[in-house]
Order: sequence, then C-alpha cells, then structure tokens
Amino acid sequence: MRKQLRKKFHKLVNKIEQETWRETGISFVTSVTRLMERLLDYRDCMKGDETENKKIGCTVNLMNFYKSEINKEEMYIRYIHKLCDMHLQAENYTEAAFTLLLYCELLQWEDRPLREFLHYPSQSEWQRKEGLCRKIIHYFNKGKSWEFGIPLCRELAIQYESLYDYQSLSWIRKMEATYYDNIMEQQRLEPEFFRVGFYGRKFPFFLRNKEYVCRGHDYERLEAFQQRMLSEFPQAIAMQHPNHPDDSILQCDAQYLQIYAVTPIPDNIDVLQMDRVPDRIKSFYRVNNIRKFRYDRPFHKGPKDKENEFKSLWIERTTLTLTHSLPGISRWFEVERRELVEVSPLENAIQVVENKNQELRTLISQYQHKQMHGNINLLSMCLNGVIDAAVNGGIARYQEAFFDKDYITKHPGDAEKITQLKELMQEQVHVLGVGLAVHEKFVHPEMRPLHKKLIDQFQMMRSSLYHVSQ
Repeated sequence: MRKQLRKKFHKLVNKIEQETWRETGISFVTSVTRLMERLLDYRDCMKGDETENKKIGCTVNLMNFYKSEINKEEMYIRYIHKLCDMHLQAENYTEAAFTLLLYCELLQWEDRPLREFLHYPSQSEWQRKEGLCRKIIHYFNKGKSWEFGIPLCRELAIQYESLYDYQSLSWIRKMEATYYDNIMEQQRLEPEFFRVGFYGRKFPFFLRNKEYVCRGHDYERLEAFQQRMLSEFPQAIAMQHPNHPDDSILQCDAQYLQIYAVTPIPDNIDVLQMDRVPDRIKSFYRVNNIRKFRYDRPFHKGPKDKENEFKSLWIERTTLTLTHSLPGISRWFEVERRELVEVSPLENAIQVVENKNQELRTLISQYQHKQMHGNINLLSMCLNGVIDAAVNGGIARYQEAFFDKDYITKHPGDAEKITQLKELMQEQVHVLGVGLAVHEKFVHPEMRPLHKKLIDQFQMMRSSLYHVSQ
C-alpha cells in the first residue's frame, strides 16, 4: 500500500512538472501523501492489538499534522479529544490535562455563542472555556502536577472576581490553597527518563530512524523500561552499545531498539540554588519543564593511568534537545538536536565537587530550617560518604592527579581551572564543617562513635587540603 502510494506520488509529480501551476500542485500532492502516510499508520495502530504508547504516538503525529501542515482546526480539535481519552485510559492524567489545554487555549473569555460539538452542548465560549479549565485543573490534581494547575486556578479567579461571583471565587481560591498544601505534604516520586532510538525500516513511519526521550512511570527503572519496550515491539532487537548506528542498520528491513537512561537538565536553575527552598518544591523543578537531557560516557584518552585513573578519565557528554518539554501532551518527545562535547579529567573533577557541594548545602539547610525532622540518618550517610571519599579516594585522588608539579608544568593553560578546583575543595571543607556542627546537635547518643570518627577524618582531610594550598 505504501509503495503504491509512493509510485502514484512520483507519477503525479512528473505530470504536474509540465504545468504552469506546478508549485501549487506539487505542494498539494505532497500534503495529501504525507496525510495518507499518517492515516495509514493510524489505521494500522488502531485496528490491531497495539499498545497504548503506539496509539498515542500515532494520534499525536496525526493531530500535529492537522494543525501545522494543513490547518484543519475542526479535525485538530477532534484528535485532541481522542488523544485526551487515550491518556485517561492509560491513567496519564498530567498528559491528559496538557492535551485538553490545547483546546482551551483556542478559546477566549467571550460571550460568543458556540454550536453543539462532540460532547459539548451549544453554549457561550466563556462557559466552554470555564468548563475546560475546571476539568484540566482536576486532571492536573489527579496527576499530582499541582504547580501546573495553580496558574489555571488564578486565571479562573480573575474571571470570577470580575463578575462578582464570590461563591465560585471562594471555591477556586480554596482549591489553589489545597494545591500548595499538597505540594508541601504529599509524597511525589521523581521519574527517570530514557532515550530510545528506533532504527530500521520495519518501524512505523512516525518512529522510523528517530530518537525520543521518554518519561518513565513511577518506580520504573532502566531494566523494567527496556522489558516494556521489547514487549511493545516483540520483533525488535536490543542494541547493546550506545554508539550511533550506521546505514546498514538504518536501511535494513528489521527493528533495532537502542535504550539508555538520560539525566534531565533543569531549566529553572535559580530555585534549585536557593538554600531555604524546601526540597519538596525543588524536586518538581528538577524533573518538570525539561527540554534538555544529558548522557555521559566515561572513557580513557591515551594510556590508562594504573595508579590514578582520574588522570586519564574523560567524559563524552551528549546533550539531547527535544521538540517539546516534558511533561506535555505525550510521555515522550522526539530529539530535534544532539550536541557532543568531551569533558577533560580536570573539568569533570570540578563538576563533581561543585555538584557535591550543592547537594551538601541543600541537605544541611533542610536540617537547619527544620524541614527534616528527627531522623539524622540521611545527613550521617551523606557526611560519611563525602568525608570518607575525600580521605581514601575522590578528593585525595584529584589532589594527586591535578595539583602535582609535573601536571601543572605540562598543562600551563589549566592554571585557572586548578585554582577553581582548589577553591571548591576549600568550600567543601567549610560546608562539611557546618554540616558536622548540625550533625552534633541532632545525633543520637548511640551514634556518637560515628560522629567522632567523622570529626577525626575531617581533621585529616582539612590538614591535607591546607598542606596542598600552601
């Protein structure tokens, strides 16, 4: 069917080439062909026992085509509602809310009459938009995405206040207040994210030779996600390496899946660096509104230093940029750009120490401001991990690798970065000192021996760094 479609397309184009109206004709035939390809994918997904993910992917693809390429608003709105229903069936409540929001954003707060459409009665545009807002807020609540629901609460409040509808205003303000309480009181899990490459000509058109990043389900780890993808694509072969496939894989009549975990790169850095902001608030910004993801592959450039592998340990860092931020109208979005850089051993050391300092500051601040109650175990483990690594590995190894006179002589261009690493190490000593003082205030009597051990090791670490900085 698809081959016949392509043949007819080329025949039509050849005929049209002879006509004076060829540009308009070619554009029309191209659009119809592209629509047919998407409709065929949609038909194939809907008629079989295909998984919810494939159906959702096909629907998103077709819906976007109706909006951006042929501007058929009514068909676009119909597919918005089909997609929303699929998300609700799969219990993807946040995605269902974002999908319905697409229709809501097409409407204005006006009294223009609207005809009966789908399951909507004939009503004013204002009434339809209000009903949609309420439904979207409800779905965000079910998805525990209260931060996305709060702006809609405020939008409704402005409308109710302008109409002196104080009963509705009271209701929506209470709803907003409840959402703030939920953010502070309810437990939410940070999802993991996975990059998936779909390689080979046997994949559906909308997936073929493309890569996506998927937002995992609660408690879903890499192994479970891989098994889920292989069960959704039972003919697929799992690739065992992260290297980009060559043409023999891309053009073969088979299916290859390439999957690995990726790290989200938060957009809102400011809130994450505020010490007094509770971690329950920061947690949301670490994994939401994310459009960029990172994958690090360690490798040794040149001969591996057997005595200290940090000297030759480089990082190949791939940054993936998506077409849209996650979460959104789908649990996965296509990668539109990838950038690859190599991070030197010294730059990697700087980033590791900097990240650990930030993690320590955040945790200590939570105890200082009584956001963590009673249990000191998390702070004990974190302090023990950093101090022990500083004395027996980690920082001690960095000192040997980069503060050595031989290294400094061979790498005169690294002088500024070496100074930066030294300053970060000194900062870590200061932060650990504050952390140990907080630990002493809260530590239970039976944990005193551990506290004493931490103090003794900390003194060794501090004297070692003091010696280096001279």
